[in-house]
Amino acid sequence: MLTKTLGHLSMRRNSKFADLGGGTGIFAHLLKLGVPLESDAICVDPSDAMLLNAERYRGLQTYCESAETFAHRQVPLDRILIKESIHHVRNRQSFWGKISSSLRPDGRVLVVTRPSLPELPLFKRAVNAFSESQPELEIILDEITSSSGLRAVTNTEQYHVQIPKERWYAMLRARFMSSLAGFTPDEIEDGILEVDSQIDGDQVRFTDRLFFVVIGHEPK
Repeated sequence: MLTKTLGHLSMRRNSKFADLGGGTGIFAHLLKLGVPLESDAICVDPSDAMLLNAERYRGLQTYCESAETFAHRQVPLDRILIKESIHHVRNRQSFWGKISSSLRPDGRVLVVTRPSLPELPLFKRAVNAFSESQPELEIILDEITSSSGLRAVTNTEQYHVQIPKERWYAMLRARFMSSLAGFTPDEIEDGILEVDSQIDGDQVRFTDRLFFVVIGHEPK
């Protein structure tokens, strides 16, 4: 994932970079080191608890606010990452207009997202919760290109995953996806029993399909 993201972002050492919805900051930190960037990377997330961890990394500048609020700041940027969080942006057409204005002429945005029907081993109610919050790729692309002066190219990547099922269940209990946040501990445990009934052995195997949408200005 890190290598693919670095490749699609195609950052240079002097790039001004922001991770919108960056959570704990670990991914922004690794991307900064991977280039390496000369200036601080920006990590934006509305969660104080997440950003407490991000502040431990040297070279990260944090903003405790939503991606939409940050977009209104109109900070000039060369590269922007929105990884598995575009569904949190409520007014996406307005958002893309602001992003277009702040993105430098040769700038690039990378949106990483999943299909609206996930291929992950989730219990039925979790699948429904994810699908209800996740916009279809076609809708995302239309919102990007309809009025913002941006264009988008989509690359699909597949990852074949095999992990111990107890580790997967621990991830479910930790609500590693935001769509799991609304479930109570008892509901999560019931869901784990549902998933477990469909698994043979002690390993979880699945294919994780991700869309890497590379966005830039339309050529003039």
